Amino acid sequence: MARRLAPRRRVLVMVHTLDLLVQTVAWWRTAGHTEPGIAVCSPIGNAEELKELGVRCTTSAPRLALWGGSGPVTVFATYASLAYRRRGGEIVPGPLEEAMAGLYGQQLAPFDLAVVDEAHRTSGARGKPWAIIHDNTRIRADRRLYMTATPRLWEIPESVDGKAGPARGEEGVGGQLVASMDDEEIYGRQIGFGLLEAIERGVLARFEIDVLEIRDPAAQDELTEQQARERRLAALQAALLTRWKESGLRSVLSFHHRTRDAMGFARSLPSVATDLYESDPGRYPDPARTVAEWLSGEHPLGYRRQVVGRFADGLDDDGAETVMSFLATCKVLGEGADITGRRGVDAVVFADTRGSVVDVVQNTGRALRQTPGEGKIARVLVPIFLRPDEDPQDMVSSPSYRPLVAVLQALRAHDEQIIEKLVLRQEHSGRGTADEVLVDDPQYIRDTGTGQEQQGAEKDGGAAGCEGMPGDAALLRFFAPRDAITVARFLRTRVLQPQSEVWLTGYHLLCRWVAGHGHARVPLQERVPRSSQAQPGDGWERDYALGQWCAEQRRAHRDGTLRAWRFQLLDELGMEWEGADARFAAKIAVYRRYYDEHGTLAAPLAAVFEGQPVGQELSNLRKPHGLGKKPERAQRRRELLEAIDPDWNPQWPLAWQRRWAKVKWCLDGGAQLADLRPGLMVDGEDVGAWIAEQHLSWQGLSAGQRERLAVLGIRVPAGELETAALPALEAAGAVVLPATATPWERGTAALRQYKAREGHVRVPRAHRETIRIDHGDDGLREEHVRLGIWRSNTRSRRDRLTDTQRQEAQRLGLLT
Repeated sequence: MARRLAPRRRVLVMVHTLDLLVQTVAWWRTAGHTEPGIAVCSPIGNAEELKELGVRCTTSAPRLALWGGSGPVTVFATYASLAYRRRGGEIVPGPLEEAMAGLYGQQLAPFDLAVVDEAHRTSGARGKPWAIIHDNTRIRADRRLYMTATPRLWEIPESVDGKAGPARGEEGVGGQLVASMDDEEIYGRQIGFGLLEAIERGVLARFEIDVLEIRDPAAQDELTEQQARERRLAALQAALLTRWKESGLRSVLSFHHRTRDAMGFARSLPSVATDLYESDPGRYPDPARTVAEWLSGEHPLGYRRQVVGRFADGLDDDGAETVMSFLATCKVLGEGADITGRRGVDAVVFADTRGSVVDVVQNTGRALRQTPGEGKIARVLVPIFLRPDEDPQDMVSSPSYRPLVAVLQALRAHDEQIIEKLVLRQEHSGRGTADEVLVDDPQYIRDTGTGQEQQGAEKDGGAAGCEGMPGDAALLRFFAPRDAITVARFLRTRVLQPQSEVWLTGYHLLCRWVAGHGHARVPLQERVPRSSQAQPGDGWERDYALGQWCAEQRRAHRDGTLRAWRFQLLDELGMEWEGADARFAAKIAVYRRYYDEHGTLAAPLAAVFEGQPVGQELSNLRKPHGLGKKPERAQRRRELLEAIDPDWNPQWPLAWQRRWAKVKWCLDGGAQLADLRPGLMVDGEDVGAWIAEQHLSWQGLSAGQRERLAVLGIRVPAGELETAALPALEAAGAVVLPATATPWERGTAALRQYKAREGHVRVPRAHRETIRIDHGDDGLREEHVRLGIWRSNTRSRRDRLTDTQRQEAQRLGLLT
């Protein structure tokens, strides 16, 4: 791309760290860019490596301008080179901006192309130094290419007086500007390259999310926070070491929130590895060839590179190849930084998921990187620490699974197809069998079955897959057997449409009730154990009033406060909304969805929606006492209907209201009234002709109808446009007949209209065609011709036709 877009071979590459700068230079050289290179950064710790790559370092603006000049050059700069700095008591621009301004006589010429890597760091406040890259008067380039795996979109905050803030790119509170990555004026047109697409093309590796469910070793004893953390780290280490044989892991990169945790993980792992190896040498790696190191931002740059290099190549301090390598990190690996070597990264472990969505996505990406054609399967390992009495099948409402929720939500924010396709696969996979049994926790083995049973489950088990991923690679694997329906509910309620864990507790217990009883009719006084391993009545914390919870859901539904998503979840379980009000509330939810789709509740009498006869039901509600004989109930129901559609029971014909709604739908979609000419059909209705009819029949419209036409922008004073509307209808091909037209004329006119629209005259017998009759001063009126019957009668009685009628019928194809 740089060769194509930079004819003078003048390119600027912006990155945010020195590590990434050196890595980027190496990649550009590998790709064949041999033009002179300049790195705008301090030479400390980088000079030799950059010199070997043919790149000189400087932070001097005159030297940068002299070296860069106007010829072919690739300038690699960190965002820090854009920041203002203090010189001799003055605040001066960064070296890149100074060089381009030519403040010292020598000027750096504009670039053909500016490549902005990890571009999400330039979003946000336009006043920050890194946002200078957006200003082409200061950093001049013919083109800009912004690249990021984690785009950031910014909402404009309200001002202090509660009014809406400025638009993107305009001045905000305090004179600040806002740069959001969906602003094309700043970032240009977006070109997406999704995670699934990258996997399909082989750019990134297929991957699995392995859920390591471990009995929390610190849940029962009274321990200090540090002691509890050490026990959990040891349990996690044991689980990871088991993966060496189960999944062939050789290089594992772990992420920790605290520096001491990363250090403790690396320092204690050799001892744990030794103990496990001595207990079962065939199952665990040789501790003499198992290496664990750690890094944080406090380590020098040179040391970090050495450690990362050894890890990526699978070597120890002496250069010997390891069986298994671990690298524990804490906020040290910058965004975009690769870990490449003979071995690379087999798996990443989120020992702590308190980082941001960007952190999760970036760290996952380190395992997904592969060389072309490598075909590896990367793993994302998420440890889940279960309470001693916790059943993994209770994952829908369990707080223990928050780390998994955080990882899945982050991946969904990056590429929605991943989780949505996983949900689709889970929901259509039936009850299924065990996903995959990885026996990592000896205590868990004793609790859940013998090793022989576990091995059998592993042999027969499968993984939750993701449609569209090449090779049918598994996306989600669990430590213990898991029902596919449970996994689907977990994803729907905690990732796609997150619900509170308090509400999910009742929902999960109702799911268990339905599975055991076959229905959702829970008695009001029914109490159930919270855990499937508990017994009813063995403690208040395990005794849940499910009947009361169900009654509360019905009450919320009756009051209209139950969220639509929750109603859908409960309705799928067969929740019985007892009583007349509950049944009406269930219908209200359907009416609301019907309105969302059609824009009106003026449904035709025969309308059926989601299996419910909404047309007939609404018609019954419009009848006297249709809302109920009790005034309070009728008023409450009327308010619910009016909250959906104020004109659900109009004082004018329902057909008129439906057509009004279709015109409004067109206008809301961006159309103009001038675009809606006679002949424009929307769902079988000629909306253009309907608008023309309003012009003609304005005098006969009620005040309410005129008000609603005014909402559409139709305001026609009496006496205007009547003469113009009729020719417009006729010119558009609509059938308009005088009131004196004979039945034959009305039938043939209706057939011509039908043929013009459908292209044939094979009219179904029950079909009725609508034509318009001009009644002079009374305006246009619709007439429904029973065209199917008229056609049948005419064909069977052709011997009674006059010569003129027979000729006209033959021209229309009526007699053939």
